Amino acid sequence: PRWLFVNGCASVMEGGNRAGAARDPNWVWAEAFIETFAQQLVSGWTKSSSDKGKEARNTDSPRQTKKVSSLRAAQTPRRLYPSGQVSLVPAYYEPPTPKHDIVWDGSMGERKLNVKNFWKHFACFQATDFNRGAVQALEKLGRYRKPLWYDPMLASAAPIMVEHQIEYHREELDDGRGGHVMLDWAHPEEEGTPGADVPTVMVFPGLAGHSDKDYIRSLCTAITDSLGWRACVMNWKGFHDAPIAKGGVFRPDDISDMEVAIEAAHRRHPNDLLFAVGFSAGSNQLVKFLGSRGEHHPVAAGVSVCNGFEYEKHVRRIEETTVGQEVYSRGMTYLHQEYLRKHRDELSQIEGFDLDRALAATKHSELDEALVCSLYGYSDVADYYRAVACRPHIPNVTVPLLCVQAGDDPLFTEGGVKCRDVLPVDELHDNPNVIYFETELGSHLSFIEAEVPGGVSRHEHTFCDRIVDAFLSYAKERVRRRHTF
Repeated sequence: PRWLFVNGCASVMEGGNRAGAARDPNWVWAEAFIETFAQQLVSGWTKSSSDKGKEARNTDSPRQTKKVSSLRAAQTPRRLYPSGQVSLVPAYYEPPTPKHDIVWDGSMGERKLNVKNFWKHFACFQATDFNRGAVQALEKLGRYRKPLWYDPMLASAAPIMVEHQIEYHREELDDGRGGHVMLDWAHPEEEGTPGADVPTVMVFPGLAGHSDKDYIRSLCTAITDSLGWRACVMNWKGFHDAPIAKGGVFRPDDISDMEVAIEAAHRRHPNDLLFAVGFSAGSNQLVKFLGSRGEHHPVAAGVSVCNGFEYEKHVRRIEETTVGQEVYSRGMTYLHQEYLRKHRDELSQIEGFDLDRALAATKHSELDEALVCSLYGYSDVADYYRAVACRPHIPNVTVPLLCVQAGDDPLFTEGGVKCRDVLPVDELHDNPNVIYFETELGSHLSFIEAEVPGGVSRHEHTFCDRIVDAFLSYAKERVRRRHTF
């Protein structure tokens, strides 16, 4: 039986080699297995035969020599493991292209946008050379490693649950209006020799965010440890020991603090690339900054994460549902009220500001009504909402911008809608510098992953960390430094 099997394997191998260029990828795996298994049988058979002195079956037999030579002739170059051991996989093997589900075909009314679906994510973009390469880099990230216990609401409310050890160095800047802008710098352990190109990544947190938030520490650790770059986090006024001056409070509509922070980072490292990543309210301000400044800023590329692009539209829509009003709207209101309570003494000195009314608000729209006129200086809430929105500035963004949205973000999908149904995806697509990337999962700012798909233990970094790593690494090799600030 062994002899028949070896002869059969040899015949199959010879037939496969005669197939020439028409080699099915699945056949290559079968060929590698058959060849290796047959050689092991021949080796073991000849050894045992020699020990027993069975000359009739010795490898010197003309018939046996012919078949073994045939097997050896069928050998092909093999891939090598890092250890130097030969792999069973032939060097020319290319795995078959996976068939991805069509999450969205790009249909938007009468328009058909350019969309690429992969791993239950999709990217919407104009097919420029840069965009195609960037999307390929995102495709290599693979599927979202969903934890066994994952739920969008739980993920958005729960901390990342991994303590990231990172050391910040505080820098205090004068904002030119009697207040201060607080930056927290994180540096890699080995920053390189003087003159080495070590990019800086500016990080702008979401509402009530600061450098000690879980998702911010996770990203900064990935930037410094994985990429070996610098990270610089801007703390919103009133949060994480960032003081406020009279009237100098955190305002989602005002990008002047962001301008001060970016200018300072550029002055500190004028010869290195400067990137920027914004989350939620910070991403809204980042897109507004990039669009309003046109070419006149030093940011080489940016990443916007969980951006609503229109403030009023989403606040009103969230508050239309019971869950949205009682969970998300009330939660955002509480975060804002926390800093109002902390700075009660300073805020109570502002003439015309009713602090008690602001602290009594139970939903975000009520809080805005209490803050807008007396604290922000607007005539009405409608003017304020128009000033906050970054949507009008999308067409004027002149640098590569990746807009990342989680497909199950409860702030945009509450009520059973899809992110692409409530966000200006067509306007993002129309700017050749912008890529809209909607992930399968991620909730709002969480993007928590398991060590393995379906696992319980959480991975050290988030899917968002991996996205930023892939996109900015790709951009670093292809964008020019900007000295137009």
